[in-house]
Formats: sequence, structure tokens, C-alpha cells
Amino acid sequence: MLLLRHLTFLLALLALSLPAAAQAKLSTQVSTLFYFRQRVDVQAYAGKAYRLAARMKLAAPAGDSADANVFAVVFDKNKKRLTVSKPGLMRATRRDGQWRTFSLTSQLPKTAAQLAISANAYLNGTFGYDDFRLEVATGKGQWQSIPLANGDFETARADSTNGFPNGWRPLYLNDAFRYRTVAEASGNHYLELIGQGVVPYGNNAAAGHTVALNGIKLYYETYGQGEPLLLLHGNGQSISAFSGQIPELAKHYQVIAVDTRAQGKSTNGKPTLTYDLFAEDMSALLTALRIPAAHVVGWSDGGNTGLSLALHHPQQVKKLVTMGANLWADTLAVTPATLREVRQGKLLATLLYPFSHQARQVRPLMVLLLDYPRLKAPDLAGIAAPTLVLAGEKDLIKPAHSRLIASSLPHGQAHVFPGLTHYAPQEDPAAFNAAVLAFLGQP
Repeated sequence: MLLLRHLTFLLALLALSLPAAAQAKLSTQVSTLFYFRQRVDVQAYAGKAYRLAARMKLAAPAGDSADANVFAVVFDKNKKRLTVSKPGLMRATRRDGQWRTFSLTSQLPKTAAQLAISANAYLNGTFGYDDFRLEVATGKGQWQSIPLANGDFETARADSTNGFPNGWRPLYLNDAFRYRTVAEASGNHYLELIGQGVVPYGNNAAAGHTVALNGIKLYYETYGQGEPLLLLHGNGQSISAFSGQIPELAKHYQVIAVDTRAQGKSTNGKPTLTYDLFAEDMSALLTALRIPAAHVVGWSDGGNTGLSLALHHPQQVKKLVTMGANLWADTLAVTPATLREVRQGKLLATLLYPFSHQARQVRPLMVLLLDYPRLKAPDLAGIAAPTLVLAGEKDLIKPAHSRLIASSLPHGQAHVFPGLTHYAPQEDPAAFNAAVLAFLGQP
């Protein structure tokens, strides 16, 4: 139904919004990114301008697209996210291993209570971070420093829970990245992150392919060997959304991860997008690859596409897994808050159209969410494939609707992930992967 947030910020903002108790239990995720952050109380400075600065350096292999970012997220006293600084304002892209100072200036909303200083490392390389500084304006040309905890990493002792430097906390653990506090010859200390063996899913030339079909160019990547498994992402996302799934699924299957039409690296040739159109693309892709039938795992819009493919091309679907799918789009199926968010996004895209290229891309995806799918529960009787219907306990798809889908399928079963949301594949990849593999492995 809805996966419009860019993955780069989705994981960070999701973790930043978690209650303290949930953050205390860091999960290990497979990702092209490593995030860390520090929260600062700014309620006394609400309404004032602020500026954030830091030093960063990056050494990466030639031709690699690694980069490092620092950004700020502001919350009110109820932990509601108010603003996020624009990506790229503090972005290290030169890969010569030299220190550079970056800064950004913005305004604290009048209801601001907390600012989260967040940083990340992307892909392979050696990343350095040092001398974080936060200041607020107290008058014309006058700035007051807001103390940070170990902003210069001179307090070298790491805490006992995750080995990270005092005052800072990783948002999740990532086996592809190592971290340490480094002492330079001058005596200065800084944080070093090292990314090794990180695979840029969704932008991996070694695994990527493009095929012309149905009037478009469809991009896909293949991993692993075995029975074919078609992996379908959600609205506005790409193959990269499955960074936590591809490595594990590829141990057991030949994973064919696809950028759906008009998303990721795939092109579009139609003014109106529908799940039936997406399903026809997937059917044509399997035919082009000479794959008679495949398992299908679809998340959100990908789940809706999977249902359409299994309904209209039953011979091409062995087993189907849907996560957060829906049959129609109203308050019986989707939470009212989600529908309001989509309508607001459509309105914004309409106001900007045709002046913004981004609006021209987003608007058809918003229309898709509001107008489709158009299935009815009895339609599911035509799906012969064994189907696992997954949902989060706090999913934006209503629990009763997910149960309706499962009960309407001739061979349907349901599983709900306790405490998780529509973003369960990223919130708990291990649980999601285990559920998928257990189902696909059933005789």
C-alpha cells in the first residue's frame, strides 16, 4: 500500500521514533548503510535558528559510489517528527581520505523539543567523523554553543552495551560495518567506520539486467541459485528495499528482484498505473527469462501485484507470499491516517505538476494508492497457489482486512508479526525471512 519514504532516511527516522525501551535492543540488519546518532534537548531554544557542523573524511575504492551524510531531525515533546534537514547539505563524496568541514543552518520550529544529530556511512570505504558542533542564534551574528556528549570523540571509553563511543548510539547493528575510536599522532580522537563487502542492492552492475517488454525497459537483479523467486517491492521504492532479505533468500533460491514499472531504474510508458499492469509486466518478464513458474514474494504494492499475477496467470506462480497487501483502498481496508497521508501527497503533486519532474513521477503512484486495487474477496477464489498473508500487528492495513484476504484464498494462511508495522521486513528482517522460508519450504 505505502512505501514512499526513501530507504536512506526510512531506517533512520524509524529508529529515531522508537521508544527508549525498543532502542535498547538493537537488532542486526543487512543494509548498505550504517547510522549513528545523538539526541539533544532544544526545547529552551524553540523558534531560534540553529547551525550544525562536523568534520568528515572518506577513503573508498575508485569507481565506488560511497558517501557519508550528517543531518538533523527535530521532534516535538510528543516525539512527533517536525523537520528533517535536506540530504546533501552535509555530504562527503570526495574519496581521497582528507578531512573536510561541513555545516548546515536551519530553523527550530516553535514546538521543537528535541534534535537528533544523525550520521551515516554508505557502501564500502573507510569513513571518519569528528568535531560535531551545535549552536543556536541568540542575536544578530551571535551564536551560543549547545553542549554535546562527546561530540569530539575525546572520551574514548566505549559503553558496555554495543561498544560504541560514549554519547553516541548506532540505530541498528550491521555486520558489514566495523567501528572504532582512532587516536591520531597529534593526540586527536575520531570515530572511524569501515564498510567491507557491502552490496549496493538496486544499483549492482554485477547482478543487474534490463529487458525490453510491454513498451518499457524493466530493470532487475539476480542472486543465488535454485528455484526462481520473484521479489516485488512497494510503492515508490526499489530493489534496495529488500537489502535485508536478498542475502538470506539467495542462499536457498534464485532471487529475481525487480524494479517495478515507473520505479527504481525501470521506465514507464503508461499515464495510469495499476497492479494488473504490473502483473502483466511480471508475467512477461518470467516468459522472457524462460521461467515457467516462480515463487513470488511481494511487500505492500508488491503483494498486490503478486495477487494479480496469481489470479490472472496462475500457471506462473508456485507459491505466493504477501506482506501488507490489500484488496481495495478505503477505511475498511486501510487506516484513515494512511489515506489522509496519500491524499495530501497527491494534492501536493497536483499543485506542483507540471513544473516538477518529481511531481510527475509521484502523482501516478499516489493515484495508484487511492484508486487501486479493485478486487473483491470472492475474486480470490480463483487463486490456486498456496499463499501466506503476512502483516504487522501495527500495520497500516487493518488486521481484519488481512484476515479476510487469508480466509478468502483457497489455500491461504496468515501470520502476524507481534509489535511490528507495515515495515516489518526492515524492522525485523530475521523474523520476516524465517516466516517466508518456512512457508516456501513446506511440501
